[in-house]
Amino acid sequence: MPRPEPGAAHSAEADLPVGAALRRHWPEYAIEGGFLFVFVLVAGVVSAWLQATGAGAPALHRLMSGLVIGGLLMAMIYSPWGRRSGAHMNPAITLAYLRLGKVGRWDGLFYILAQAAGGFAAVLLLQGGALLPPATPPASLAATLGPANAWLAFATQFVLSTVAMLLILFTSNHASFFRWTGVVVGLLVMLVVACVSPLAGFGMNAAQLLAVDASGDPGLLRWLNLLPPLLGMQAAIEVYRLFTGRSQVLCAKLAHNTHGRCIFRCMHPYQTRALAIEAIRRRTGH
Repeated sequence: MPRPEPGAAHSAEADLPVGAALRRHWPEYAIEGGFLFVFVLVAGVVSAWLQATGAGAPALHRLMSGLVIGGLLMAMIYSPWGRRSGAHMNPAITLAYLRLGKVGRWDGLFYILAQAAGGFAAVLLLQGGALLPPATPPASLAATLGPANAWLAFATQFVLSTVAMLLILFTSNHASFFRWTGVVVGLLVMLVVACVSPLAGFGMNAAQLLAVDASGDPGLLRWLNLLPPLLGMQAAIEVYRLFTGRSQVLCAKLAHNTHGRCIFRCMHPYQTRALAIEAIRRRTGH
């Protein structure tokens, strides 16, 4: 039987009008928002409780936080839900894949809105204090989510965001390494939290940074916080194209599902195989 053209069946899925996209793809949007909500919430709660216990040095606290947060991120990426939505959990990643032509414009918009909503909800819940240790001062929570030196943080976040997106692009589009993208990203997050968080906080996620800033005094919004992850991941696209000579990538997922639908302009081997099997079933009636 002839194999379907890679990505052809999903171009129309990615180019749906706004109403159809929202009606058909809302589960993926909900996964993105829910995942970021859980991620930010766990990061804040774990950091606050480790600081409150006072057991061990701050370096040990960061190491333990990194292990928990990085392990949680890996679990999300490789979970069935993460394989379905792509587990971006970051507007900067979604915008990078939108520029690469893998994400439809309405899907990109609703992904970013869902991510921002999840980040806002998590930060507001953390600021309510119900899940934090007793008498946790607001400054302590802010310290777990952001650094003090703005310019040093800006440079560090830009470099980290560029490196993170480069690792995603190189591994997810390599024939031997695409299964390890989630592991690589999780390990990078572990290292960032354990070693670099005093300089940059966890500054690779634009939705989290926006939620932290906007949940405070509106007059003190630091919109420049959003630039390092956005610019860094866009710069990573140019570096990837320069070193590989490729203008296209396989898909917008960090870990691809072996079966089931993909809402992106997908050319991944897993999806190509699923399309071929589905075409054979339709032709043979089995």
